[in-house]
Amino acid sequence: MIVKSVTMISWELDPFYTRGGAAYAIRRLANQLTGLGIETRVLLPDWPDTRPGKDLTPLLMPMFLKMRAELRRAPRVLQCSEFCRAALEAVEQIRTSAESDAVIAHGDEGAMFIILRSGKRSFEPSVFWLHSLYDPPISDLSKNQRQILPSGSLLASAVMMADIVVTSTGILKDAREFEWPDRLKELQKALTIASAEHRVLTVESTGCLPGVPKNSQNQLIPGSNLENLKNVPSPYVLFPCRPSVDKGLGIFAAIAERLRADNIACVAVQRPAQRAKSENPSRNAFIYWLPWLAQDELLVAMRNAACTVLPSITEGFGLAAAESISQGVATLYQQVGGHHGLQALPNALPVPLTTSERAHLYGLWSELIGIHPDSWPVWTRHEISLSPLVDKWVEAIRSVVYRANGGMGSVKNAHFPERPVEERWANKLRRRIEVGPNV
Repeated sequence: MIVKSVTMISWELDPFYTRGGAAYAIRRLANQLTGLGIETRVLLPDWPDTRPGKDLTPLLMPMFLKMRAELRRAPRVLQCSEFCRAALEAVEQIRTSAESDAVIAHGDEGAMFIILRSGKRSFEPSVFWLHSLYDPPISDLSKNQRQILPSGSLLASAVMMADIVVTSTGILKDAREFEWPDRLKELQKALTIASAEHRVLTVESTGCLPGVPKNSQNQLIPGSNLENLKNVPSPYVLFPCRPSVDKGLGIFAAIAERLRADNIACVAVQRPAQRAKSENPSRNAFIYWLPWLAQDELLVAMRNAACTVLPSITEGFGLAAAESISQGVATLYQQVGGHHGLQALPNALPVPLTTSERAHLYGLWSELIGIHPDSWPVWTRHEISLSPLVDKWVEAIRSVVYRANGGMGSVKNAHFPERPVEERWANKLRRRIEVGPNV
């Protein structure tokens, strides 16, 4: 079998609809697939704020599924469920006129598609791409919808029903090495079983990186959002992720408060159209805030930083850390989930965690899922018990920023080698589809 065409089910895709890193990752996967000569359809929800695309190759074909206006006010899990129902109908229509060698559903937003499709006859494999461990509550689903789930977990149900499950080796490592909290136990069990059944394909964040342009510029771009960096004292460390508790903003805020005596500035990036006032107390912490940065601006901010700081609570793949590393920036990160795969790379500086600390972070993540990934009250309940971990971070940052002689400056960064072609997400996926799902 030779893969010639695939269909993807995705809630977001850069630049049409972008909420976070998954939109960029899925677009890069699509670009890799089309670069291999594979026709790639991407089914997307058609929201009023969907932006037009550009620079599309003939092999990349976004298809927008109309969403009812009243769904904008519905719980997110219901929005995604309706999108998956519409996507299932669209896939059936596509099959009447075109071939598809695999159907790929992305993240928790596409999980219901895998579940709905499992009861229908299909010839092409269903691929579930597990981008994160966000397992939304299913209480908002109807009784009939909940009844078709083989477990009380949406993600676990999709993992159980998919022909191929794509995740990182780090997620599997965490699943094998310690017990996850009750809310995540069904997902942990489903991943372990899928791995034993040889239905899991592991890929790493470095397989989703764009090419690093030669002669990358570090100068601040006049008139851009980077102008604000001129007001930041040097040296500074950068939190390059979405500013939320699940990405480690609570830990970063605690780090910033402790580093103020060291004259090390801590910089973070606001969300798009961030309100002037925020309910998040970290806004009043000792953090220098930049406006939302475009991708090229963020890379410049990374390259000018003494180091980047990524104290994520969990990570599906760890794309932000991999991007930082690829830019030749000293990158401090926590060894959870997808971050495990970064350890052997140049410029990668793990802050070591004990197994109990990893389990503690998963417990925090479990509580965040139940309320909101950016719930500051949940972080506050864990802040004191995680204080020793913050101490580790502070010492690690100091060791990077201070030279051995006591002066200030960044560590010497190593060249990031070009990654083998066979490690790219699309190459690994194509190979797995062609040889069969249970390999």
